[in-house]
Amino acid sequence: MADDEPRGNLLFGPFELSSKERALWRDGVALPLGSRALDILIYLAERPGKVIAKQELIDHVWPDVTVEEGSIRVHVAAIRKALGDGQFGNRYIANIKGRGYAFVGALASLGGATEGRTARSWRQGRLPVRPIMLIGRETFVTEVGDRLRNDRFVTLLGPGGIGKTTIALVVGRVVAQAIGSEIYFVDLESLTDPHHVAAAVATSLGLSLKSKDPGPELVDLIRSRKLLIILDSCEHVIEAVASLAEQLYQQTEQIHVLTTSRELLKVEGEHCCRVPPLDFPPDDSEQTANAVLRYPAVQLFVRRVATRAGRIVLTDKEAPFVADICRKLDGIPLAIELAAGQVASLGLENTVDLLVSRLELLRLSHRTAVARHRTLKATLDWSYDLLSDAERIVFRRIAPFVGHFTLDGARSVAGEPGVGVEDIFDAVAGLVEKSLIATRIDVVQAQYRLPNTTRAYALAKLEEHDEVDMVFGRHAEYLAGHLETLREALSSLPGAERAAVYSDQLSNVRAALEWSFGPRGETN
Repeated sequence: MADDEPRGNLLFGPFELSSKERALWRDGVALPLGSRALDILIYLAERPGKVIAKQELIDHVWPDVTVEEGSIRVHVAAIRKALGDGQFGNRYIANIKGRGYAFVGALASLGGATEGRTARSWRQGRLPVRPIMLIGRETFVTEVGDRLRNDRFVTLLGPGGIGKTTIALVVGRVVAQAIGSEIYFVDLESLTDPHHVAAAVATSLGLSLKSKDPGPELVDLIRSRKLLIILDSCEHVIEAVASLAEQLYQQTEQIHVLTTSRELLKVEGEHCCRVPPLDFPPDDSEQTANAVLRYPAVQLFVRRVATRAGRIVLTDKEAPFVADICRKLDGIPLAIELAAGQVASLGLENTVDLLVSRLELLRLSHRTAVARHRTLKATLDWSYDLLSDAERIVFRRIAPFVGHFTLDGARSVAGEPGVGVEDIFDAVAGLVEKSLIATRIDVVQAQYRLPNTTRAYALAKLEEHDEVDMVFGRHAEYLAGHLETLREALSSLPGAERAAVYSDQLSNVRAALEWSFGPRGETN
């Protein structure tokens, strides 16, 4: 794209910038930025990463007026204030000493509109009126938006609290504007009867259905309309949503469907976009304030603490504690936000200590969130209640594993009289499909892992069923045998390679030893 070619609207952080409308919005609210400052921001943002000399900016903003460089500095300061530039590690405008200014924020383009389309000609239907803040999701939003525009039917897949709804709202607005369509958001959480799914969609669209077979009637009513429909929280009525979404995709040409679910719909036309956790500082990374603030998980944490406790400045002394919290919470946005609320009351070190207690971890709360996101326990209850009996058994019995485990490990700890190996493997597959278990397939043998918050919940269920001693005993026995098998299999390998294989088992060994030498363990 040439430097002087205007782009579509640009998304960066919580901001949207329009060169056509000459406007800057934050979370959908227009910001009062002066005309000259907008000229400068638009010029820089449309040339991301490029250093623009001060004189070039002056010539662009004041083409027929002689002004001093101080005028540029005044307006750049106004831009930085409006953007909160420099807060929580967010940087948008960089001053390159002796050269000029550059836009350095991560941008997502809201382009893709057809030629001649009037700016913002899309119609917003019933969307939640809520602040939208995205950190570290710009590239993902662009990828999902491109897929939805091109393929019309996308499911955002991931565990509870990963940010599916927030991303869906942002992507929905981006795509609706790009294609010039109406957009409607349908929250399915409160539905208890799957037969009401089509009626819920119709109600959101302002329609009334009369047929005993509402799906086809709804499709007939909206077939000729240009719509983007967001179906949020589909997993508990998955069959009905799958049927309706497939009809909308197959029997219309201008309707786009974006669903959020902890489980795929598994129907024709569906394209999966799995929502990743936020990047967090690894154990072996630099732990200074500047270093950890490069990670979106830390940026979110600091911003949320600031909203509760006022402006904060992260120090090098505090940085390792924040990094540790974000690691313990696996980069899951909901968990990070809940923990940030505790920091505002208890401080960093006390919150780190609190997270060691898995029960306290599950009780972290957010009073005004939707019911299923009010606590981590509520989020996991929502998923647990949708499991089959076999999946519930396997879920709680794999809780002793810290880090990765294999199907053989799951079989060893989750066995039940009358339950075959195939049933256990099917249960593990079901837990993966329902986003409760993470997988690693870039190894010789597929490996699985319970995220820390999910493992805390599974351990609580294990205690609730009075199976702790039995299952931890099985875990210790399995691990002893597994390590012996590894010793024999790896005996011919160089020491460094053997050490690398064994290092993957250190967390499990530690857990087995703690139980074995604990008050309820067996040391023989």
